[in-house]
Amino acid sequence: MPRFVTALTITLALNLTPVAHAEDIVHQRLNTSDYATARIAVTDAIIDEGLRVASVSNFGEMLARTDADLHHGATPYRHAEVFAFCSIQVAALLVNEAPERIAYCPLTVGLYQLESLEDAHIHLVFRPPGGHSPGADAGRAVLERIAQRVRENFPARR
Repeated sequence: MPRFVTALTITLALNLTPVAHAEDIVHQRLNTSDYATARIAVTDAIIDEGLRVASVSNFGEMLARTDADLHHGATPYRHAEVFAFCSIQVAALLVNEAPERIAYCPLTVGLYQLESLEDAHIHLVFRPPGGHSPGADAGRAVLERIAQRVRENFPARR
């Protein structure tokens, strides 16, 4: 019986724990509601770094498509994509620091617009490599430059 009580207590504690925002994710709200233009700005910013977009995952569409079978609930997104790309300079630094840092490649940037009409702005998110090392710092710098280039396309309205 004590085992059951322990399992029940753990289950209840996990279910009552509030959802936390990931502290390692950088989130930026863009001054636009034009998803198509923001999408072009992201791909241009990646190309301006001398990089190539390796893949684009249509995350929002995947959630909508799989809901009928998996019943995970409605997607919060009107649009949501993840852009993957690799910098060989960053990748080489990371894996030479520690082989398991291959998990940071490719780098990714997410772009989304919520379904809610209350917030029609476009959101840009990325997760830089963890820690403080030359490789992590280089990866963070690439992602920050890309985000800065995207933001420059949508200056604050006066």
